[in-house]
Amino acid sequence: MSATDLHTRLAAIILAQLDTADPASWTPPWHGADPMPRNARTNRRYRGLNVLALWCAAQAHGYADARWATYRQWATLGAQVRRAECGTLVLFYKELPRSARADTSDADTTDGAPFVARAAYVFNAAQVDAAPLAASAPSSMSPPTPLPLTTFDAFVTATGAHINEGGTRACYVPATDTIHLPPRAAFHTPTRYAGTLAHELIHWTGAPHRLARDLTARFGARAYAAEELTAELGAAFVLADLGLARTPHPDHAAYCASWAPLLRTDPRALSHAATQSSRAADYLLALQPDAAGPEPTANADPSADGAGTKRACHPHHHPATHPQATAVTSA
Repeated sequence: MSATDLHTRLAAIILAQLDTADPASWTPPWHGADPMPRNARTNRRYRGLNVLALWCAAQAHGYADARWATYRQWATLGAQVRRAECGTLVLFYKELPRSARADTSDADTTDGAPFVARAAYVFNAAQVDAAPLAASAPSSMSPPTPLPLTTFDAFVTATGAHINEGGTRACYVPATDTIHLPPRAAFHTPTRYAGTLAHELIHWTGAPHRLARDLTARFGARAYAAEELTAELGAAFVLADLGLARTPHPDHAAYCASWAPLLRTDPRALSHAATQSSRAADYLLALQPDAAGPEPTANADPSADGAGTKRACHPHHHPATHPQATAVTSA
C-alpha cells in the first residue's frame, strides 16, 4: 500500500464519521484519551499522519496502550504478536540515493534532500504477548490525567505569546500578533480552556516570522478550512505531548462542516494538515525552558535497526496466502 492509499483511507475514515455523527457531539480520534503514540522499541514518538493513523486504530479497537512496533521490533523485545492479529499501516521516509532521484509521486523534500514514503505495519502492545512494561514511558500505559493548570500555564508563558483575556470569542489576530481569549472563568472546564488556548497558539505559530502559514483566508474558503484543521490537530498533539486531556474546540461543529468538502476533494489535505500540525506543536515545545532540541521520531525507516516492515498480519499461514491484511480500520 502506498502513501496515497493511506491518505485516502484515513480521509475516508474521518468522512465516514462526519457523515454518520452529529458534529456537535462527535468525538474525533484526536480528541480521545489516548496519549501520544510511541514506538515500543525506540521510545520515539510518531508524528503527523502516523499519529492520526494510530489514534484511529486505537479508537476503533479500544487500545489503551500507546506503544506500537513492527512484528520484528516486538520480537527483539521478547514479545510475540498473536496469531491473526492485523497491523496498522504507518509511513516512514527514506532518503533517495542520488542515482534514484527521478520524479516520483511519493517523493517529498526536506532541507533540499528528496525522501520517498514507504509503508510499514505496526502492532499495538495490546496485540502481543509478553510485552515489556513501559518503565521508560509510564504515560504510554495510561490516559491523560485531569489537567494541572499550573503545568499548562507554565507551558503557555514559555511561548512568549501575547494573550489578552476578555470578550466572548477566542481568536488569533495576525495584524497585532495577539491572541484574544474569554476570561478563564467563562470556560466550563479547565480542559476546555486549555484546548481553546492551545488551538489559538497553533494559529499563532503560523505568523510570517514563525512558520509562515496562510492565515489570510476567510471562513468558507479552502485555505481557512485547512488552517482550522491544522489548529485542531495541533492542539491535540500539544496536549497529548504534555500528557493532558483534551476536548473539541467550541466551534468544533462549524469546523467539521468545512472539513468534509475539503477532504472529499483532496484526501491529501489531511496529511498536509497533520504535517503542519506536528511542525507547529514542535515549535511550541521547542520554546520550553527544558527543551533539548528536536526529539527523534519514529517516522524514520524502521528497517534501519533491523526491524521488519512488510508484515500486515501475523497469520496462521504464510503471509502470501493470508486474506486478513488490513491498514487502518474505522470505528
